[in-house]
Amino acid sequence: MRIGVQLPNGLKKRAIEICEELGSDVILSGESCFGACDLDLSLLTDVDFLYHYAHTRILKFGRVIYVPYFVDYDLEKVADSIKKISERDLALISTAQYCHKLPELKELLQNLGFKVELKKGSERVEYAGQVLGCNYSVLRDSNAKAIVFIGDGLFHAIGASFYTGKKVYAVNPINFELIEVDSSDFLRTRYLQISKCVGLSKVGIIVSTKPGQKRLNLAEELKKMAIKSGLKAIIIYINEITPEKLENLPFDFYVNTACPRISYDDFKRFKKPIITPTEFEYLLKLREDIGIDEIE
Repeated sequence: MRIGVQLPNGLKKRAIEICEELGSDVILSGESCFGACDLDLSLLTDVDFLYHYAHTRILKFGRVIYVPYFVDYDLEKVADSIKKISERDLALISTAQYCHKLPELKELLQNLGFKVELKKGSERVEYAGQVLGCNYSVLRDSNAKAIVFIGDGLFHAIGASFYTGKKVYAVNPINFELIEVDSSDFLRTRYLQISKCVGLSKVGIIVSTKPGQKRLNLAEELKKMAIKSGLKAIIIYINEITPEKLENLPFDFYVNTACPRISYDDFKRFKKPIITPTEFEYLLKLREDIGIDEIE
């Protein structure tokens, strides 16, 4: 039996060790791997099973086995950080690496007198409280007064603030630092990117060929909106979206239907504005707010 292995950048340094554990007939993917949405379909055609490491399942491929990578952390110290928060009615969220301990953390905080919300989101997320850069459905209709994100980095915490409009705190489970999140700079940046598209007429609508990001139907709807508004619009298929691939194309700006982080995190790498579908609708005056781009 031939096994394919796909690793994110953070685990590629352990590639030999991981492949040797799986046997002798193993093929390692050398492609990028940005998340559970990013499967190496070319490799899948030549192996019996594809082992996809470090992410939880969001796609139902019969021959793909997701191998999560969980990080252990001290719940007592995390709870000590959370005790500094004035709100006592909280919702807990985290990423794939840390969400496995949220049920225990919920129980611990409840014993300390907190009211704790821990919900399961859409089918795209595997665990209660888990958020993705493209999915915050665990917070839909949340009744909590504030949200606590457990994880490293602030991207998901800022997204939660933007998604809910509620106060969000971030607790790093490695150094136990507590931060109150401010999403105002993020919002200003997004409105600035939209403003750069005002008056431009040629739009490229990007569709990713990655199976968990591919939103062709959405792109087709956006193209109809663009043409109705007097713009020239063409749909562009790309696997890995890089500045180099867009450099020679004749568009004034781009609408990204692939991973939202390309617009939110990587926009500075691109010479021309690259906005989200909801921001494009706002630009066309088809909605009253920019919203957050979410993949269900």
